[in-house]
Amino acid sequence: MVNLNGLSIPMIMGDWKLIIETLEEKLAKNTSVNLDDVSEDEAAEICEEMDKLEGLLVYLKQEFEKEYGSINL
Repeated sequence: MVNLNGLSIPMIMGDWKLIIETLEEKLAKNTSVNLDDVSEDEAAEICEEMDKLEGLLVYLKQEFEKEYGSINL
């Protein structure tokens, strides 16, 4: 398995910030869904996607801060 130390895809800080913001918007959209209003399968998919997005965002934010400093520039 590849060792991923830091943000290994070469992009400028603004591009990384845009990716993080887009993922945050997707997570917010999923969070706003009333899971009682969708089928059980759809609810499971939404929850699974939310878990993945949360993990990815934590990782990206940590690596962003190591590379560039605070994300709240």
